[in-house]
Amino acid sequence: MQLPDIKLDSIPDEATRALVEQLLNLIETLAADTAVLRLEVQRLRDENARLKGGSGKPDIKPPLSPPPTSSDHSSETERYTCTPRGKKTKNSGLTVTREQHCQLDQASVPTGAIRHGTTSVLVQDLLLQPEVIRFVRDSWLLPNGQTISAPLPSGYHGGFGPHIRALALSLGHRANLSQPELLTFFHDAGISIGAGTLARWLSDQTGQWHDEAVAIERAGLASSDWQATDQTSTRVNGQNEVCHVLGNHEFTSYHTRPGGTRQDVLAVLWGQEPVFRLNGDALAWLADTTVSVALQARLSSVLPWQQDLSRSELDQYLTEAGVVLNTQQWQQLRDGLAIAAYHAQSAVPIVRYLLSDDGAVYSGLSDQHALCWVHDGRHYAKLSPLVPHHQQLLADFRREYWEYYRELVVYRTAPSEGERERLRARFDQMLAGRTGYRALEERKAKTAAKCEMLLAVLDYPVLPVHNNDMELAARRRVRKRDVSFGPQSRAGAQAWDTFQTISATAAKQGVRLYHYLRDRLMQPDITPSLADRITERSRIRT
Repeated sequence: MQLPDIKLDSIPDEATRALVEQLLNLIETLAADTAVLRLEVQRLRDENARLKGGSGKPDIKPPLSPPPTSSDHSSETERYTCTPRGKKTKNSGLTVTREQHCQLDQASVPTGAIRHGTTSVLVQDLLLQPEVIRFVRDSWLLPNGQTISAPLPSGYHGGFGPHIRALALSLGHRANLSQPELLTFFHDAGISIGAGTLARWLSDQTGQWHDEAVAIERAGLASSDWQATDQTSTRVNGQNEVCHVLGNHEFTSYHTRPGGTRQDVLAVLWGQEPVFRLNGDALAWLADTTVSVALQARLSSVLPWQQDLSRSELDQYLTEAGVVLNTQQWQQLRDGLAIAAYHAQSAVPIVRYLLSDDGAVYSGLSDQHALCWVHDGRHYAKLSPLVPHHQQLLADFRREYWEYYRELVVYRTAPSEGERERLRARFDQMLAGRTGYRALEERKAKTAAKCEMLLAVLDYPVLPVHNNDMELAARRRVRKRDVSFGPQSRAGAQAWDTFQTISATAAKQGVRLYHYLRDRLMQPDITPSLADRITERSRIRT
């Protein structure tokens, strides 16, 4: 049903105008509740049909892409600013590897034709053929009866060379080719290789690449005061776990952990399992929780002051003292003590600015929690008013919202004190005022309450205004899941994290993954690692 476009300003009587405004908001509330109830009724009908041995309502996709619906909460069109881009020359970065002269058959040249120089054209090709090398090694017999032989070139061992190993890792972890398909690919190319050998390469059995991934994260954490993070699900051996992604403009690292709690996020930022410390910061944290003052005093008398404790040691102290905590109090206590220990240590750089969505697990970990504008903007995209007047109010606000967003983007390139103050004042002005559309005003009040987190970029212009980089990183894990479902062991999950970290960081460093893996296998002493590249670029930038 199409509602008429009621202009409230055209109603002269104030009491009548207020009553109509209340009725319009009631219509919006009832429409939203009805939509939720319809979904619930359909879910119950489907469940009832399945219990009777039938099936639920089929989810039949349309043959063509449907037009955007209310479930599409993307802001790409509104916030995107079109910039002219020159098309790169296709062959500008190619290096000629060989030259071949093409000649005309003299018999085919028409009479009277005069030779008029030459023309050239570049053609790309890729050779894929097995190379079987016989290494003839000098051997020497020592006086004690032992034999020594000349070593193989670097990168050649186990019956295979560095090129095929680098190609296997690139196709398996960058192109997301499944292990059976990768094995078939090599067999078709004429390579005699077993599934076990390929599995050992892809799982990083030696731990060489895992060490590089750890070094990447350490260098990345030291490269900047700010980090961005996000998470997505990953099933490990059939169990639901969480993949955390962390990074900035220099690196991206992946960490699959049992959960997505605040302590899991802290373990990612710290690079180790959290330890726990009772100090002033911990007590300040507990003061803002549901832990009573009496219980806080009891904890202070039981736990050692300014001493790091493992999880088992913390539990032992409390158990021996007879301190009984419920699940929520245990979580709050461990969170507070772990954060206090993280900020007290100096072995790992502490993240000063953490950019993320509005998840509660990210609060309190860093000095400043910065929020993504795109995430906040999605809440307005989810509003679906029926009243035309409300639709216009929402459209006008969203237009102003993304205009302000674009001004923040410009501010990052040329920050100044005057522009900072103007943008702060405009933020308050944008969210002030009464519209009469209750749902919009409630949403604006929530945005205003997050002022400091959304405007962190004004004080620290290096911060991005959105978290798209980490969202895209999480989607790469989703694509990996689509192909391989999930790792079957903890070692497999570590291999996924390792190679996705190396692959994503290589892209940010402008390094071709295949060439990097090959060169690290063949010439590790002269090929700079990705961690070294991160450190060098951050040193130059500062």
